[in-house]
Amino acid sequence: MPPVLSLFQSLAQRIRRRKLRLHVAPDFPIHAQIETVAGCNANCIFCPNRKTNLAVPIGRRMDRTLYERLVDELIDGGVERISPYLSNEPLLDPDLPERIAYVTARKHKGQYTKINSNGSLLTETMAKRLLDSGLDRLNFSVHGIEPDLYEKTMGLKLDRVLANIDRFLDLKRAGNYDKPRVRVVMLVTKILEPQLPKIREYWGARGVKLNLNQLENRGNHPAIQSHEIAPRKLQFYSWCNRLFDQVYIAHDGRLIMCCADWEMVGIMGDATQETIRAIWNGPVYQEYRRRFLARDLKGMLCARCTKDAVGNDDE
Repeated sequence: MPPVLSLFQSLAQRIRRRKLRLHVAPDFPIHAQIETVAGCNANCIFCPNRKTNLAVPIGRRMDRTLYERLVDELIDGGVERISPYLSNEPLLDPDLPERIAYVTARKHKGQYTKINSNGSLLTETMAKRLLDSGLDRLNFSVHGIEPDLYEKTMGLKLDRVLANIDRFLDLKRAGNYDKPRVRVVMLVTKILEPQLPKIREYWGARGVKLNLNQLENRGNHPAIQSHEIAPRKLQFYSWCNRLFDQVYIAHDGRLIMCCADWEMVGIMGDATQETIRAIWNGPVYQEYRRRFLARDLKGMLCARCTKDAVGNDDE
């Protein structure tokens, strides 16, 4: 990339972040999540997956031409992070490494890719392909270290997940790969908190950092009894950046308001018909942001959102 363009994009990123601090939406999203395939193989107690009223076409993948057009626009627009996942397990997409490689070949300085995966589908073949894709950051969602409690929390087998992650780390070291940066992420629940000493010891021995993230009620989805698993009383958001800095694109090209919008009640637009920029600056987004800033939340998903005060909001 020519130095002038690099300098321009860096300046544009700083301007966008300054606007965000003033609670003003930048003219283009800072982060983007793209659902390349629908569905997830886990059944977590804190997640509406498999519990939605909305029928999810599990395994349906985003059209390659649409995906590449979206990525091209995001990169040209100066987005900082592209995450090819949303309300899904990204490794369900057999073409995920190639999709990531498409971004790698085009992204500029300051732009990066990241995915969150439960790790259960991380075969050795997929691990090698991800390592070769140029993926920048890989978060493994592993909510526990005691097999029975882990299975109760996620509906998966812990021994398989841990073996998959260990093999990935071995391959990364053996191949002298600088990337991806690997972390383990988890939501703090009543089930998880007593396991934290063992969890820290286990991942510390492997040189893997932990991110303890905020439990939230997923827009108060009726299938999630967050009050039963929360170690503390959940609080209403005093501020949320999601309408102001991040775009969420479903597998069919529709933009939804938030990663907590599992029933897709807030459709911002359709990227098969319009550009991301046009939708981001269009009347639907503008009205949602106006109401959010005015605290006119009646009927909005935001009116029902609560979270734990402990941890980070890491998407």
